[in-house]
Amino acid sequence: MKKITFLLIIQFMLLSGVKAQDVEKNFVPYYMKDGEVALFERKGAKIEAKAIGFGYGGVNQYLTIFNSKYSSVRFQSNAVPKFVMSLDEGIDPFDIIIISKADVVKKRKKYRRFIQKGNSMGGGSKDISQHLIIPELKKINKNLYEVMMPSLAPGEYAFQPIYKGTEANNIMGTSGEVRIYCFGIDE
Repeated sequence: MKKITFLLIIQFMLLSGVKAQDVEKNFVPYYMKDGEVALFERKGAKIEAKAIGFGYGGVNQYLTIFNSKYSSVRFQSNAVPKFVMSLDEGIDPFDIIIISKADVVKKRKKYRRFIQKGNSMGGGSKDISQHLIIPELKKINKNLYEVMMPSLAPGEYAFQPIYKGTEANNIMGTSGEVRIYCFGIDE
């Protein structure tokens, strides 16, 4: 028991030692791996709209990653590492960081699809909150935050694009794709 407690204390000390200079870019999420910051899988996603139930269920807007069903960055559900992100000064982080869980897609499909928003048949907004995760944030340094995740079910996840700050100009790639950062949770 003493050994486990000692190892936990050492791990906490190593993980809490993240500095703003370790994080290369603002508005880009990182995770901690062996005491160093590491990048999530960075993918270009196409924006697409899909009618649900021949339009009677409204229309959902998705960020779709074709030819890639699973993220290359994987975590165990009981061992999700610490996530960190640096933000510009004066930005409200609660408006920016949203994580989306991929829709369940038929096994024969070869893509991941993350819902961004939905409209009902009458044009009003649909409640898509069951697909979105809004994490808690804890300030570590001047502009560095820890992204504290709730318990995540197995599946594919992506950070929604951030359209504010210094990285907003670089969110769209030259091919018309939106850059998102992905990870997967295994059981």
